[in-house]
Amino acid sequence: MRHDAHYVDELESRRRPADPVAPGLAFPTSIPVTFALRDMSQELEGVASCFNLVGRTARPLRERVGLSLARVGVQRNMRAFQALRVLLEDPAPELVQVSLNNIVEQTINSFDEELRIIEARASLDLYDGPLRANADARMLLIAVQACVGTLASMVEASGQAAVIHIATRIVEGTMCCEMRQDSYFMSADRFSRLPDLEWSERPGGIPAGISLAAAARIAQAHGGALDARRTDAGGCTLSLSLKT
Repeated sequence: MRHDAHYVDELESRRRPADPVAPGLAFPTSIPVTFALRDMSQELEGVASCFNLVGRTARPLRERVGLSLARVGVQRNMRAFQALRVLLEDPAPELVQVSLNNIVEQTINSFDEELRIIEARASLDLYDGPLRANADARMLLIAVQACVGTLASMVEASGQAAVIHIATRIVEGTMCCEMRQDSYFMSADRFSRLPDLEWSERPGGIPAGISLAAAARIAQAHGGALDARRTDAGGCTLSLSLKT
């Protein structure tokens, strides 16, 4: 029988409990939706900037058209992500002096390529004079882009060249941006479903519904509203109002 020191140490080691196993890394199974949307929208912005590095000239027509379609697709998805973030985060407006006319012109410039593809053009009738209000410039841009994007989807669904009419004005101390298209006909029943977020058959699909909901939320945050009316021709007029 062993009685040496090494043997005693061996027995002691057998009686001591084993060191606890270090826990493995715990990976989250979910993340905040707003965090995911912010990251995805940044990825789309990166993709869009890469498209701008590709020359638009000295390329075959097929390639130029393909690049334009890809750019427009990315821009549409970016607008949808921005609208979702507004609905999910419900941010408080960061108020500064904003020109509604400048917001409209900025919107039309951003839609230049998309309007060319769907054979549409914008007709502007802007208020002649300063049209400024305390508003969140980024949110207001999202709202106007949402409305113009919805009307552009309607024009595209009509399959014909058309005009999107945009006018700005002041009515009883309220700024208003009125946007209209008459090329895509909607019955009264279909038009009544415009605010329905689950109505996937609308031009632009569910993303268009989300965008309009975000525009309405932004208008409300600025003391205004988003109003939709069916025109005499069966088209659509979207009116975004804001307090001056």
